[in-house]
Amino acid sequence: MKKKVLQNMNHAQDWEKIFDSMNDGMYITNAEGLTLKVNQAYEQITGLDSKKLIGKYMTDIVKEGYLSTSITQQVIDSQKPVSVEQQVINGKKVALRGVPIFEDGAIRMVVSFVRDISVINKIQEELNHSKIIIDQYQKQLNDLQQNTFIAESPEFKKVIFLAQKVANVDSTVLILGESGTGKEVVAKQIHEKSSRNKNLFLKINCGAIPEQLLESELFGYEGGAFTGAKKNGHIGIFEMANKGTVFLDEIGDMPLHLQVKLLRVLQEKTITRIGSTKSIAIDTRVIAATNQNIAEMVQNRQFRQDLYYRLNVVSIMIPPLRDRKTDIPPLIDHFVKKINQKYQLHKKLSPELLKHFMEYDWPGNVRELENMIERILVTSEQDEVGYSPSFLPYAVKEELSETEEEIMPLKEAFEKVEYLLLKKAVKKYKTTYEIANALQISQPSVSRKLKKYKERNKFL
Repeated sequence: MKKKVLQNMNHAQDWEKIFDSMNDGMYITNAEGLTLKVNQAYEQITGLDSKKLIGKYMTDIVKEGYLSTSITQQVIDSQKPVSVEQQVINGKKVALRGVPIFEDGAIRMVVSFVRDISVINKIQEELNHSKIIIDQYQKQLNDLQQNTFIAESPEFKKVIFLAQKVANVDSTVLILGESGTGKEVVAKQIHEKSSRNKNLFLKINCGAIPEQLLESELFGYEGGAFTGAKKNGHIGIFEMANKGTVFLDEIGDMPLHLQVKLLRVLQEKTITRIGSTKSIAIDTRVIAATNQNIAEMVQNRQFRQDLYYRLNVVSIMIPPLRDRKTDIPPLIDHFVKKINQKYQLHKKLSPELLKHFMEYDWPGNVRELENMIERILVTSEQDEVGYSPSFLPYAVKEELSETEEEIMPLKEAFEKVEYLLLKKAVKKYKTTYEIANALQISQPSVSRKLKKYKERNKFL
């Protein structure tokens, strides 16, 4: 008899050890909601002391404010398992599942399982962050395979030489050039040739992201910093690209109040998340780019002079495609091969078409050239694509036909063509985003150009 009692005691002790070693919290009550047992995991997850709970009814525990609701009572009332989420006294959000234990058809006790879902949310955030990094590495690998310098012209060879030279140092670089000239390709090559190439290259378009979101994307924020903020906060690209490179495209469109914060990053090598007062040290190289006359913007007080000097440590000017036409044949060859491989085609361009391409001035630069080649290769029925007047934008042909006897400065001619294209696009499309997509330029560029012509009373 004594031996049997000792065995029962040992079993009880074993059960206690198992009960308290579980990762999930457990809360056991009888059929009336009287608390019988609480394990250690429950105390750790909820911050509640079992001594204040055991021997109390769930209704009283809710009244005293320890819990916001009683899942036990819901199980007793419904006579079936219940799952809910609730916030406990220590601020944690927990997932609860209450299960009734029956005996002779009636509830004998209710066992509730508790899990800290804030931990799950944190793991999910870390997984999302890891996915972003993996995606960026994959994109960098793809870009490295596809975006290489293609240059025959002396003008672009100078760009290559300077880019390779600055890759070996950490100086801030400002890349200047028209839309579509390849500013991002140059920035990526600087990163790939640098000692930072094993870390991230992250790009952000300062003109494409709404002002209220741009700050959080750049610098990150703490949990609960503003309405709609993620509970666990958000890491900005300067932190994410630590030891790597951040490429700030369309830097001229950055709001003035964010220019102050960027200046601090460049001067002090620190960032402060939104909603925090803590400075975080970073080691991130900055490469910026713009298609605007940034020096003129400084004079007009549209861009901070001190930031301009910080960014313009080394400047690289990329000439437009019309000023380096010897690069057109190798670029065409590269894009034809790339598109044929992408779509499993076997097409080529006729000599006549190549001749017209050499005569065209490519206002959209390399981007326009690539897009046009893709369009004519995928839509043509022939293996050798001949010339068709439809390949040139209608407004460009219209302008050329109107002025074919007239000689004018190139800058004036380009503005006339640009105006005609915008005029047609405004009639055809309802939003600046649709216009930007049709013209293969950014939405801020469309808004800026429309404003320019409105000021000249050309759009009424």
